[in-house]
Amino acid sequence: MGNCSSPRKASAPPTPTASGYMSIPRPPSRRSDPSRNLMAQSSISRADSINSLEFRTACVQMGVSRGPSPLTIGMADTIPLAVAFHEIVHSYFRGADETRCQVKMSGEMMLSFPAGIVTILANNPNPAKLVFHVKNTQRLNNILPNKQLVAIDSGQSSTDHIGVEFNMSALSSLLKKQSEQNPSASYFNVDILKYQIRPKPGANSCPFQLVAYWKCSSAHTDLKIDYKYNSHAMSSPTPLLNVTVAVPVPGIVNHMQTKPIAQWPTESNRLIWKFTELSQHSENHGVGSVAARYDLDNGPGAPQTVSTQFNCEGTTLSGIDFQLAGPGYRLSLVKRRFVSGKYICDGDQKYGSGTGTPSYRLNGVLR
Repeated sequence: MGNCSSPRKASAPPTPTASGYMSIPRPPSRRSDPSRNLMAQSSISRADSINSLEFRTACVQMGVSRGPSPLTIGMADTIPLAVAFHEIVHSYFRGADETRCQVKMSGEMMLSFPAGIVTILANNPNPAKLVFHVKNTQRLNNILPNKQLVAIDSGQSSTDHIGVEFNMSALSSLLKKQSEQNPSASYFNVDILKYQIRPKPGANSCPFQLVAYWKCSSAHTDLKIDYKYNSHAMSSPTPLLNVTVAVPVPGIVNHMQTKPIAQWPTESNRLIWKFTELSQHSENHGVGSVAARYDLDNGPGAPQTVSTQFNCEGTTLSGIDFQLAGPGYRLSLVKRRFVSGKYICDGDQKYGSGTGTPSYRLNGVLR
């Protein structure tokens, strides 16, 4: 058992960033500390979706390539494109009954265009039509195209895929404008689609499942959090990265014990457990527990809301995919990722006081 006899300063939980030349904007929920802002949350609203599924502008900030920059493309060359899928999952766990779990998931798709395409579109009065298919869409709801640039072709769509066609004149005007504003940019990222994802029953859509148990008495506050990595929530089993589990500790603490050892930053008065990675290859296949016991100067304490952060690179929650249709373009890169948004857990009221937490060991003694 690790001991935390006094608070110690800790750095903020790591913020995941996109790699490669796709410059993926973070959703608003990643720009603040969830353990401070999410404690009062008890439901998940529509506004928790990425930008509420509304386009604010036709394009997002330009990315910068870390590799060779195709600034010059011949008129007869196929134009390389990159696509990024960025998704977010909000979850609210309420006790041990997973049927009470609330889940909302949403995503966005962006295309990255090389700067050299600007000359091609400007000098070619009849450029190749850019058409693509978004596949495996059977779990998507509220698919919203960027109407300034693209339209869904109902004739090329079915229950499991949609056909999307660019307005080439609008694309040319947009990229020309962005090129004039940022002449040194190598690539331009453009928002194309936003969508919501239909959740599976209960907590099956949650890649990181949680249950919290509390016992609050005048002498001690006991906490145990069971967690489970759930590979079935994503399209392919992929590790969760930068996992943090945070719990506020209000009041004056006289003594604290945690297992495994937790960070206790003085400026936030929270317990924070961190895991660099969790997957099916982790100990016990990603299933485990964290526990804490602390003495409050003015006990008893009260159950608090647990908040979690993580990111996952290389897969999606929805399983959707991208396929070009027609000549003139080629796919050079596909980036997939998802992150946690409002990801919180409350213990059942019956565990709040008078009922012991499930058995676990503190200082080698079975409690």
